[in-house]
Amino acid sequence: MLDAAARGLRVQFHATQALLKSIAEGERADVLILTAQGIEQLAREGKVVAASRVELGASGVGIAVRAGAPKPDIRSVDALKRTLLSAQSVAHSRVGASGIYFAQLLEKMGIADGRKKRVIVEKGPVAAAIAKGEAELGAQLLCELAPVPGIDIVGPLPDELQKLSVFAAAVMAGSAKRAAAQAFLDFLGTAAVQAAMRENQFSPAPRSPRRPG
Repeated sequence: MLDAAARGLRVQFHATQALLKSIAEGERADVLILTAQGIEQLAREGKVVAASRVELGASGVGIAVRAGAPKPDIRSVDALKRTLLSAQSVAHSRVGASGIYFAQLLEKMGIADGRKKRVIVEKGPVAAAIAKGEAELGAQLLCELAPVPGIDIVGPLPDELQKLSVFAAAVMAGSAKRAAAQAFLDFLGTAAVQAAMRENQFSPAPRSPRRPG
């Protein structure tokens, strides 16, 4: 991000729902990276160039602890439930796709009433709260946990409870730098970028030839 700033590139990170709200209020950008559903919504509203859309890939929800802390058992639904019930505190985001899903999962598992153990992260990575010792456990997309120092990833949720978030990108309609924006989207499909995605717990989508327009 520092290199991006040095080159005059302004980058804003936030949950898809928060970004959609900002866009609805008039926020502008050249490239948008959101969940696939978010990009679809903006395409219907005419706010992105539909032909520029590229599928980026997907990541699942994982659990993390502070670096060096014991890693609890989350390999089965029952083990995960025991771990969550015994934890002193559990963090998740309020508006991120993984946070919304995890809150629903707690309800589904019948353990949402332990509210004194919930640490709700309003903005920024859940992993930061774990690294600071503000929560014993944290749940977020694996690709969002992986880059944050000071934590250890325990693993993904059990298959029966897992939910993948699929991401896409597109050029924003009205961008004055459409060629540069498209070049950036093309760059996201390079082998080096896709290797970096895999290293950070993100499964890149196969890239198809770019559509004209």
